[in-house]
Amino acid sequence: MAIASDSGRILLEEDGSCSGSFGPFVLRTALQPIFGRSRAGQLKLRGIEGLLRLFQNGRPYSPADFFARIGGNQHISVDALCRQIHLVNASLEPAENVLLFLNFNPSLYQDNRQIAFQINRLKTDVKASRFSPSRIVCEMTEQQITKPNRMVYLIDSLREAGFKIAVDDYGAESSDARRVDLVRPDIIKLDAHWVARLMDSQSGYAVLKDTVDRFRQDGATVVLEGLEKSFQIELAWGAGADLVQGFALARPQIAPTNFTGLFGNPPA
Repeated sequence: MAIASDSGRILLEEDGSCSGSFGPFVLRTALQPIFGRSRAGQLKLRGIEGLLRLFQNGRPYSPADFFARIGGNQHISVDALCRQIHLVNASLEPAENVLLFLNFNPSLYQDNRQIAFQINRLKTDVKASRFSPSRIVCEMTEQQITKPNRMVYLIDSLREAGFKIAVDDYGAESSDARRVDLVRPDIIKLDAHWVARLMDSQSGYAVLKDTVDRFRQDGATVVLEGLEKSFQIELAWGAGADLVQGFALARPQIAPTNFTGLFGNPPA
């Protein structure tokens, strides 16, 4: 079955999952778990992030190369198509009461009209899913913002619709304290490369702990992402992280997924 959208088609796969079609490309959802800890110290599934996996003639294709080939207006439409298929596929995941992280590239929008249209589309897509707006985390990616007022309009409109807001890759070049002050996020994800560098020395680790503590005091939930080595997980908890994500815990999986079956879900 295929459902037309403004940027391509939504395709129903034989396994019950959905993919998108854009020209010769197939867009699929990979979901990656995000973990917290139970009171007993066990890993507990708290969220999943929707990630794009692209294929051309059955072979993987780089998302960066793909987006470099398409124009700005197409980019906005494909960006929305990705969120749509991620919502459908995340709704197949049997884990209950988890957050779903969906990426927004705020640099794409040329005016508030475009923003309003995409937020209304997201509201419609969420209503058709098994998620509520309060379980959707709109993750602002790290692209440079040249129009702060437009960014504020995007954030305020999403928040008014009931969605949570996250800042991605804090510590990367364009994701800094000014962006945090502008966005006032519910969740802050610290950049993987920055975190790895800080974990390499005692002085760096002290900076990491201070950063996590400062954000938590401001009321934000802090995620350490991109953890690729097992020792980094314990360092992340020691730094005060609320949530952790990375290959050392679980790799992204093409939908449909069953993370509850893989990891269990201990009591809170």
